[in-house]
Formats: sequence, C-alpha cells, structure tokens
Amino acid sequence: MDCGNDERGNVKLYSYFRSSAAYRTRIALNLKGIAFETASIHLTRNGGEQHAPEFQAVNPQKRVPALALDNGEVLLQSLAIM
Repeated sequence: MDCGNDERGNVKLYSYFRSSAAYRTRIALNLKGIAFETASIHLTRNGGEQHAPEFQAVNPQKRVPALALDNGEVLLQSLAIM
C-alpha cells in the first residue's frame, strides 16, 4: 500500500488486519504522511505466519507491527514506530 510520497524513503510495515497495535501504527503513519508498503503477516493461517523463518529474520519477537526502514533498521513496537 502506497500512502503518498515521503522524502524519508520507503518503509515496509509488517502488519495484520485484526491487530489493534498495527491499526494504530497505520493511522499514525498516514497522519504523518509517511509512505509505506504493507506486508501482511497472517497470525492464524498455517499456525501463524509470524513463526516463519522469513519473518523471524525481520522480527525475532515474532510480533506485529514491525517497521523496516530503508536504512536496514527495524522498529518492533507500535509506540516506537509512532
């Protein structure tokens, strides 16, 4: 999902549509006008996609939301992202 242009570069938000923490993170990013791509992490499908090795490489805590910045840094908590 591209939510507009931002001078700070592209970021990727790992999110789940039923997560209230991820929801408030999406609201904050939109209010700040920060462009982001959404990567959906389904928390119940196939035992939970958060347990997949690909997502564990992004967030060892296996939780959403996680925000991957273009400089390689990953923010792991909704309050830290906001």
